[in-house]
Amino acid sequence: MSTALLDFTDKLVSVSDFSQGKAGKIFSDVADNNAEYIVLKNNQPAAIVVSPKEYKETQVKATKFEQLLELIENIRLLKIAESRQADKAVPFEEFIKEEGFSMEELEKAAESVEFE
Repeated sequence: MSTALLDFTDKLVSVSDFSQGKAGKIFSDVADNNAEYIVLKNNQPAAIVVSPKEYKETQVKATKFEQLLELIENIRLLKIAESRQADKAVPFEEFIKEEGFSMEELEKAAESVEFE
């Protein structure tokens, strides 16, 4: 079995371990060694115990990551807008005419459309 897997399984702790007096040891390990524990309830992950410092660092990283993703999306949209800037704009009426319709036909069709 790999060392990483053994280290991971050492960090699994059941809820009952907390009620059996092991909470102090776990909290000390978290505080002193910046350790992390996964708390299991009915053999399913229910919570993660981390130091306040680690939690804060994770929150800062998550915020920065969200800002980076937003910036990337803004750049993507800007590139789309810039690529369309050279496109010739055509008035709507002209477009309708090019497609073989008249404004009167569209207006008549629009009258039969109902919105709920």
